[in-house]
Amino acid sequence: MEEFKIIKLPEKNNEEEKDEKEPVVARRVDDDYKPPKKRYLYIILLLLFIVISIFVIRIITTYDDYEVEKTWERQDSSESNYCSFNNNLIKYSADGIFYTTFDGTLIWNYTYDMTNPNIDFCGDYIVVYDKKGTEVDVFSSKGYINTISSTTPVIEARVADKGTVAILLQEGTTSYIQMYDRDGSVLVSGEIHPENRGYPVSMALSSDATRLLLSIINVNNGELDTELVFYDFTSAGKEEEDNIVASYNYIGALIPKVEYMKNDKAIAFSDSKIIIFNNNLRATVAKEITVGQQMKSVFYNDSHFGYICETATDNGEIVNELNVYNLYGFRLISKEIESSYDNITILDNNEIFISNENEVSIYNLQGFKKFNYTFEDKIYGVIPGTTSKRYYLIEDSKTEEIYIK
Repeated sequence: MEEFKIIKLPEKNNEEEKDEKEPVVARRVDDDYKPPKKRYLYIILLLLFIVISIFVIRIITTYDDYEVEKTWERQDSSESNYCSFNNNLIKYSADGIFYTTFDGTLIWNYTYDMTNPNIDFCGDYIVVYDKKGTEVDVFSSKGYINTISSTTPVIEARVADKGTVAILLQEGTTSYIQMYDRDGSVLVSGEIHPENRGYPVSMALSSDATRLLLSIINVNNGELDTELVFYDFTSAGKEEEDNIVASYNYIGALIPKVEYMKNDKAIAFSDSKIIIFNNNLRATVAKEITVGQQMKSVFYNDSHFGYICETATDNGEIVNELNVYNLYGFRLISKEIESSYDNITILDNNEIFISNENEVSIYNLQGFKKFNYTFEDKIYGVIPGTTSKRYYLIEDSKTEEIYIK
């Protein structure tokens, strides 16, 4: 029989005991799972879709009601005119000018006596002149600055952003161009005789007062022509005869309105076309927009312009057509306007305001009608508020802050 012996087994060290006490757990496959990149892409696309949907809904939605947030009573004459200036309200008439906040708090006012008051503003400055009168008053946002008096009837006055004023005067057949600094000192003075050029009908001044544009009409052999003349008062322009750096003749065209817009791009409105000029020394033509129909109204702000003309529908009905462009000459809107109108303008927020007595319509730059409502009283003007749905309504005897819905 085989004899058994007790054999001492080797002792386990601490590490082996630890290994024995800690059973090995199989690692789950999804512990290091990483979502595929496509999932992030789907999430981004979904968020983008939601944002775009909200944006599109805001564009195409038409609001047909409103709530009055605040009302301020006013006492005005029926001849008063209104415009926004530096986020406040300007009211001017034949008796004077008032600069107030929208709630009616007076900032400053000035009294004058004019028959046909007109206004122009640029930067922090305002000029009010009596068309075919002799008085030109200069203001800033802080109040009255200076009066420029003339013995020659004033046709037009324009102001630059440093307070420089250009005045077009006409007596008999001779026209005069005068420029003054904000204190009333003469900077430029010149004459235009009809036998040399013609009769100036419109004037534009660049924001820095270094360029002046005149639209001059002339009649040759019974045909009406218009010449656009560009003056430059910088050192480069002084090298040219009479500071004239460019001129363009348009045979058979009447150009009753010229303007300098954003970045001092010049624009001219004729009876059959709109001409956009580059902002360079020679004022080269950037684009000409031919209008097939006669323009009934022209409107513009600092960055957009447009017109309304009559056009025929497929069934032969004559309707109004709204057209709006940017400064590159790209057409943003071309659409029929359902009703008649007595006032059209483009607001500071680039929305188009159209009114017919007490009916008001507001269009966005995508051509959709944003707001339409028939009020009880006539609306003289609309000024955008602090948000996209807030506006100030200028009515006969009150100003209302409204929220459209």
